[in-house]
Amino acid sequence: MRVALLGPFRLNAPDGRAIAVGGLRVRMLLARLALDAGRTVSTELLIADLWGSAQPAGALNALQSLVSRARRALAGELSLRSDQSGYALLVDPDDVDAIRFAALAAEGRRLLRSGRHDAAAATLREALELWQGDALVDFVDAPFAEAQAARLGELRIAAVEDRAEADLGAGRHADLVPELEGLCARFPLRERLTALRVRALYASGRQADALAAYEALRRRLDQELGVSPSQELRDLQVALLRGEPGLAPRPAPRPEPDPRDELRWEPVRPVLPTRLSSFVGREREIERVRGELADSRLVTLFGPGGAGKTRLAVETAAGMSDRRVWFVELAPVRDGQDVTAAALAALGVRETRLLESPMKHALNRAADLFSAEPALLVLDNCEQVIEVAAEFVQEVLSRAPQLRVVATSREPLALTGERLLPVGPLELPEAEDAAPEAAAVRLFVDRATAARPGFALGDGNTRDVVEICRRLDGMPLAIELAAARLRAMSVRQVAERLDDRFRLLTSGNRTAMPRHRTLRAVVEWSWDLLTEREQVLAGRMSVFAGYASADAISAVCADVGMPAADVFYVLVSLVEKSLVEAVDSELGMRYRMLETVRAFCAEKLAAAGEKDTLRSSHATYFVEFAESAAPRLHEAEQIDWLNRLDADHDNIIAALHWATESGDADRGFRLGAALSWYWSMSAQHDELKGRLEEVAALPGAAPPESRAIVDLMLVMAVDSTPDWAEGLRTAVTAARDTGALFRYLYATVMEPIGWMLIHEQSELDRCVERALQHPHPWARAAGLFCRGFGAEHNGNPIAGEKDMLAARTEFRAVGDRWGSAQTTTSIAEFRSRRGDHEGAIEAFQESVETFRELRATEDLVPALARIGMERLRGGDLDGARADLLRAERIGRNRFLYHQIAALTGLAEVARHAGDRDQARDYLAAARAALAEAATEPEPLRQMELLGEARLRLDEGEPGEALALLAEAFAVGLELRDMPLNATIAEQAARVEFAAGRPQRAARLIGIATVLRGLVDEGDPEVRALLRELAGEHREERDGAAALSRDDAFAELRDALGVEGR
Repeated sequence: MRVALLGPFRLNAPDGRAIAVGGLRVRMLLARLALDAGRTVSTELLIADLWGSAQPAGALNALQSLVSRARRALAGELSLRSDQSGYALLVDPDDVDAIRFAALAAEGRRLLRSGRHDAAAATLREALELWQGDALVDFVDAPFAEAQAARLGELRIAAVEDRAEADLGAGRHADLVPELEGLCARFPLRERLTALRVRALYASGRQADALAAYEALRRRLDQELGVSPSQELRDLQVALLRGEPGLAPRPAPRPEPDPRDELRWEPVRPVLPTRLSSFVGREREIERVRGELADSRLVTLFGPGGAGKTRLAVETAAGMSDRRVWFVELAPVRDGQDVTAAALAALGVRETRLLESPMKHALNRAADLFSAEPALLVLDNCEQVIEVAAEFVQEVLSRAPQLRVVATSREPLALTGERLLPVGPLELPEAEDAAPEAAAVRLFVDRATAARPGFALGDGNTRDVVEICRRLDGMPLAIELAAARLRAMSVRQVAERLDDRFRLLTSGNRTAMPRHRTLRAVVEWSWDLLTEREQVLAGRMSVFAGYASADAISAVCADVGMPAADVFYVLVSLVEKSLVEAVDSELGMRYRMLETVRAFCAEKLAAAGEKDTLRSSHATYFVEFAESAAPRLHEAEQIDWLNRLDADHDNIIAALHWATESGDADRGFRLGAALSWYWSMSAQHDELKGRLEEVAALPGAAPPESRAIVDLMLVMAVDSTPDWAEGLRTAVTAARDTGALFRYLYATVMEPIGWMLIHEQSELDRCVERALQHPHPWARAAGLFCRGFGAEHNGNPIAGEKDMLAARTEFRAVGDRWGSAQTTTSIAEFRSRRGDHEGAIEAFQESVETFRELRATEDLVPALARIGMERLRGGDLDGARADLLRAERIGRNRFLYHQIAALTGLAEVARHAGDRDQARDYLAAARAALAEAATEPEPLRQMELLGEARLRLDEGEPGEALALLAEAFAVGLELRDMPLNATIAEQAARVEFAAGRPQRAARLIGIATVLRGLVDEGDPEVRALLRELAGEHREERDGAAALSRDDAFAELRDALGVEGR
């Protein structure tokens, strides 16, 4: 195993295979441990070195989490050892380049002091070849990195000095002079370098230059530091003036003349463009490019303008110390015949004998030059002279076997043996809390800090920074231009103005090429290289949002001038020219434009007068697509069609926007109705509500059943309001009268639930009967599901479970996973109340897996919480806590209501564990979350009040407990949720028994039996109460159990002292 710290951080297996490690801080941890390879680093030191003064709350847990992630990434390739004091990376120190370098440098110095100059030089060269860039370059912000990088950097320059002294001692002074001149320019105050330079110049017969070099240093020391040269340097000056022969080492053997010496090159320094800013975000790509160069002689970095192809090529080349590097910029070249001339000019070639050769020999001269030694040619910006550039590369590669070429272009060179590496957007954060480690965000922060010193990523700006990076597609140049705006704007101001991005992003680097100074110029450069047909299709494709299939693009963009059969080939050309991105997905090839390109092309489409026509065509296509997908969401191909709708979601929403903006009620309501079940079954409830509100506001004619189902889905999605019940009645009546359930199968679920919520039992029964007579088997399964749900709600669990089992069988027969998951969840609840904890957990887990398959995270969270609660009911407190914490973590900041349910569950775990303080804290957190909700959901408030009542009862306060139960009952009075009211009755029975009133407790147990149809024998505290009441007070319990449901409900209300009907 090899660990690289001297340059970009890398891990390589013994076979040379790169090991990818995700997450900046995980890599930071491994780098820090590698510096002490094999030795334990204390947890305190690791926390300080990784976070410095900005340590997170729970730093030890954060460190342990990093260690776990590191172990998963290493996957057995390398081991992390932990003990009581800290952690160690179990790697041979010799396999860590920084440690091996230090050992080799020390050995080289020992050989030098013993006078073995050739051996010393060889050892020191081996040490210096380990460097692939600046030490710890990927971790410049890590608290430990600055001191370590400085230490290693000092060792490096000392090793360079030792190696130069060894070469000087071996007589290689002539070769040393240019190198030492460059080193002295970089480190003008290092006296040893100047001493070596002076000696090399003198040994080369340049005494005057040697004295001048000494004098330059003496003057600089005096002017800048007010000191004189060291005694060693002053003695060297005296020796120079005396011409002492001991200063000149023995000459190195001269090589045989090379017939190619008729060519000389005087490369302009530096060979590579000067990098004025840090390199951020492409560390893995550098490793990939270098890996490809090991196997292929031509690697082309291709991608859209502003992706950072040039910088990636330069950084790759800068770390290749095993070959001479040349850089040729082709952006200014317009005439293809000038490509070779531009290359020769960049190479600094001049001739000493063949001055009469015509330009037709230029290629031969370049090829001869590249044959002289191992070399890397970076050929930058080939796209506007692509054919001639390809010919030039073909020729020099065929003539120079030691040459490697890295080309950058917006399209491939299309040569045999070419390795194509796409350069696209930087990594974007999947979630806001992952922002600091995402490459795009790191680049923005780096450039923002340069524009506004003191800028830092924090709670006040992270969301806006992430928005900027996402809306700019993670493209480096666009991000840099946006960050530059922070000189005069806030992050929020930049984010708010991205709709006008071409006007906003105009303040680029004045020294950059014109096409990189503004965002518009970047895209315009690519546009100007397109053919007329390519420009037409590019403009039309701008109506697509996100990825689309070739069939969709052809259907929307084709016309008489560009038939559908031609569209595909023009599309392929746009992909090859990096105007369109192509990905191979499970659904086949998909195509999209980056948002900046799309915005530019949309301007061109509008200028061509085609915008309205194309947007209308696009809307029609996706309305028809959604309507064809809707019935398939109830069949065995459900997941496949969910994937298709997910893939085209952005385009569907763009079509919906067009319908609402243009006032097209027909297409708007059809699209809303077709998509409602997709949003509902995948638990995208906020999306459903927001989109249907836009649709419902449309005036004009629309299919009655489409309007009815949109109105029903919308009223059921909104939070309860004073007129909510009347609005639901109107909507469910319209759904019934229009026969919506015969066009939209999901109406066979939604219509019965609507009648149930407004307590219209007769309408519910008729609606269920219509569903059971429906010709489609899914609708019949839905009828059974709704009938079972209603039976459970009405206190008939036996009938309810029977219908749920039958419904699950029918849903599974048609291949519907949503119906299977919902019925399985209900079956789990029935098992739970019978005390079958194992069976209930098994069923809940089955539901979780199905919800995960459906990507219905919002349904998955409560199912996870219910597993935790079932473990609690079965006595597994540790398992319960783990499941509930997981549910709370997923729900946090995303699904507030489900987070509240998980918090109340965690309070119960703490209460059962005897930790009442923690239980109280969890309930307080649940109340705080409830206060944040736009409206307070009654069932959640009831759950929180039930938790408080149980806690008060444990604390010996039955009166307070009973008052809280009364409040819980009053909160849900209008809902008449009988299973939940039964739970309140059971807890009231516990209170009465604790207060010494067992007869009243027994009667309340009988009331719970009526309301739910059975007593919750899965609740260990209710079971304990039943044991206490067994054999006694039977008459009171049986008498209450004989009541009607309405009478039982009324008696519970009176027992709790709640007014109302």
